[in-house]
Amino acid sequence: MEQKELKEFLYFLTHNKNLTRTQQLKRDALLARDYLSEKVDSKNSNVNKEKSENPKVFKALSALDTAHFLALFNDPLGLKYLTHDFDPISDGRPQSLETLHSQVRELLNKKDLTIPSSLWSPINRYLEGGKKWYDTFGTEHSSYIVNPKWKNWCSQNKMHPINNPDFANEILSFRSTVRLVSPLLKDICDRAKKGFTINVKEVKLEKADFYTNTYILYMVMKRILSMMNRRASINPDVVVSYNRTTDAHGRMLRQIIITQLGSYADKSLEELKTRLANDPEAGDFGSIRNSLNGYCLWQVESLWDGQPYRWNLLRTEEMPEAEEINKDSVTGFTHILTYYIV
Repeated sequence: MEQKELKEFLYFLTHNKNLTRTQQLKRDALLARDYLSEKVDSKNSNVNKEKSENPKVFKALSALDTAHFLALFNDPLGLKYLTHDFDPISDGRPQSLETLHSQVRELLNKKDLTIPSSLWSPINRYLEGGKKWYDTFGTEHSSYIVNPKWKNWCSQNKMHPINNPDFANEILSFRSTVRLVSPLLKDICDRAKKGFTINVKEVKLEKADFYTNTYILYMVMKRILSMMNRRASINPDVVVSYNRTTDAHGRMLRQIIITQLGSYADKSLEELKTRLANDPEAGDFGSIRNSLNGYCLWQVESLWDGQPYRWNLLRTEEMPEAEEINKDSVTGFTHILTYYIV
């Protein structure tokens, strides 16, 4: 296919308004899959990939390790100045884009860095340029920290590019791809449910404030609500809530809980577990698990053949794969996304 024909074909795929809702969701899922599975940009990167060399083997990444990495966006000696103004105090902190670039490059090249490549990649692209990165809702951006225009302006004005109105919007767009601040979770939910017939009640979404890959969260929420929309005839009522809690070790947690009231599993838990074990990429559960791997814990609660169970699809080592729970607590089919705060 000629380059011109390819461009026209891709434009048709992404702009065709005649596609059904199901076709649009399948298209979005394929685009997200390709985005997630794209090779990391640097040949010298040591980042662990979500997928092992054997595509039939699922390798879980640590959500806690990713939380520790994301905490570097608050660290002056970490990633803070990718999205914030320079501090007036120097004491080893970057005061130029060149110094910032070197500091971040060193962090991203660490051999023991174990974060999702879907997080490493947009940070690297925003640092180095060459390839575009995506914001929360999938809009492409080509700005990057050490592009000549930004470097020249900063060198002449002795300031961070966030002080230039022409650059600030791009920096804030990148910040929103790694940090969920009010009202972004509500915006994500509103966009994800658009076009569906389910009735979505939002609870405390405006209180959400933590670091994660917001593009991944948007695509996952869209997938979950799509699953629930297919069962709207059973019950169209869905509740999406935000919750703060702690774990048994006293670590702070943030949860996004999505429940379709009065709707329960139509397949046995053993059937779904076996299917996923045989093919880690199978169906909605395989797609969601691969997308969330390394970002959060993911649990599903429901009545399975009338019995109340919690399926821990993304879990800590101390968690069982599945556990029986109190039947009175099961109000429907529930997804629980749990993020660490460090």
